[in-house]
Amino acid sequence: MRLLSLTLESFRNYPTLELSFGEENVSVLLGENATGKTNVLEAIAVLALLKSPRKAEDSDLVRWEQTHYRVKGVIRSGGGEEKALEVVSQTLPRKQRACFINGVRTPLQQYIGALPLITFTPADLSLFSGSPSERRRMIDALLSQVSPTYLQALTEYERVLKQRNALLKAIREELEKPSALDIWDEKLSSLGAIITVERLQLFETLEMTLLREVRALGEKPASAHFTYLRKGSATKDKDIQKEILGELLKNRERDCLILTTSVGPHRDDWTLSFDSHELSSFASRGQQRAALLALLLLQASFLEMRTGEKPLLLLDDVFSEFDEKHRKALLTALTGNQVLITATHLEESLRKKASVIACPMV
Repeated sequence: MRLLSLTLESFRNYPTLELSFGEENVSVLLGENATGKTNVLEAIAVLALLKSPRKAEDSDLVRWEQTHYRVKGVIRSGGGEEKALEVVSQTLPRKQRACFINGVRTPLQQYIGALPLITFTPADLSLFSGSPSERRRMIDALLSQVSPTYLQALTEYERVLKQRNALLKAIREELEKPSALDIWDEKLSSLGAIITVERLQLFETLEMTLLREVRALGEKPASAHFTYLRKGSATKDKDIQKEILGELLKNRERDCLILTTSVGPHRDDWTLSFDSHELSSFASRGQQRAALLALLLLQASFLEMRTGEKPLLLLDDVFSEFDEKHRKALLTALTGNQVLITATHLEESLRKKASVIACPMV
């Protein structure tokens, strides 16, 4: 899959911007800090996933003193089919967002995945040691692009979770009885089972080639494993649903006290270990970076396997964090993918194979 062109309107620091990408697989947005390089990658992520990798709200993406933003892009599949994608979001007269394929308004579940995408930012360098929410965010973005079922379940789960948490407050204020949670617990456990099954299947798939990818990057562990951390051990949909429902009931009194739902996929986590040692606790800086690159390549392979298209990769100022060996390994492994990189200077490894887009562009 290739992004051929990008058009921005009132997005971040850009009143308007039009970019065309050549046939080179690697493009470098080159310029000093604070020249809008990252904003371009952010706009592409919004175009593909309807979410900012910076976790910014839609209202934060609108240019100062404007009331909307618009992001357009033309993509071309490996088979040569071209499509026009567009995302429009407004803050006034009321907040709303719409997405379009070839000018036709398209539901979320049918839109996401049209442009398979992986982003890699400096924040990802603390993925293994950082918050569980960041690790969940990564797998949610990956699965949402290949499974409309997962995306729909996740969207509905988040809605039901908000309603359950609001009900917990009403119960503590004695406006509702605890039994009012029954229907929401049933819904949450049913949706949670769908989410959990797909996450378990994802890690099972990624682990098939994990050790090979890690060793190709210079590390030599005897074993490498993902572990999905959750309450329960069931692997089938109905059994997982029973486990989640049981945990919700067991923790109901506590939830009413702390006013939040303490169990479920929104609390789950995952780890990566080499030779039975978790990277977050025992790995060296070099091992963690090799693991991150391996994870990036695994995601790319997974998206290609599920969509039949090589995903677009956005690498935001991350080359400076890796040594020359890892930079070369990454570019070699991604031969055939379109890669967009931001940088403050041009690496020697990119000089002959990349097209350069000078920033600022306003």
